[in-house]
Amino acid sequence: MASVIQICNIALMRIGSSRTINSLSEQSKQADVANVFYESSRDTVLSDFDWNFASKRVVLADLDTPSTDWQFAYRYPTDCMRITEIMTPGIRYPAPGMRVTYEVGSDAAGTGRIIYTNQPEAQLRYVGKITDPNMFDAQFADALSWKLAAEFAMPLAASGDLGNKALQMYNAMVLAGVAHSNNESQEPLVPESEFTIARLS
Repeated sequence: MASVIQICNIALMRIGSSRTINSLSEQSKQADVANVFYESSRDTVLSDFDWNFASKRVVLADLDTPSTDWQFAYRYPTDCMRITEIMTPGIRYPAPGMRVTYEVGSDAAGTGRIIYTNQPEAQLRYVGKITDPNMFDAQFADALSWKLAAEFAMPLAASGDLGNKALQMYNAMVLAGVAHSNNESQEPLVPESEFTIARLS
């Protein structure tokens, strides 16, 4: 598995840097830049896609403070980077019209985020904040290195165009993540209609 330093060094090499780093705390411009951008870039990449390795499920904590237009208010998980869905009870793959609706807001004091919904005992599926690089899958680590390369390009690279190219590669890696994710799960096949079956027989 890639380490934080390996991911940063791959990003540095992708923008043509002549120097890599051994630590985020070493005295070098490369380390200073990596130290500034690493955590925010990691969190952005987590937020940009429903990465399987970071997928979590939790029963939400009911705050017992419903709003005028929602029946329930739940505490937003502190490690949630991206909501995937509020799970539909008893249905693993709900049709679009069956999905549980919700809205994200903040409490009156402005100290925390809230999930409003009409679903009792709501269970949330979400992308959690994963900080241990040993948990990253290879595709995420590769995407993160491209995202970092795009961020590193302006302060470190001689060519400003390298940042745009790195960002294009990052977007391509996120799209590739969709295909990879689909290969790691199996949704039920849509049953053929009686008309289709009769036509093919």
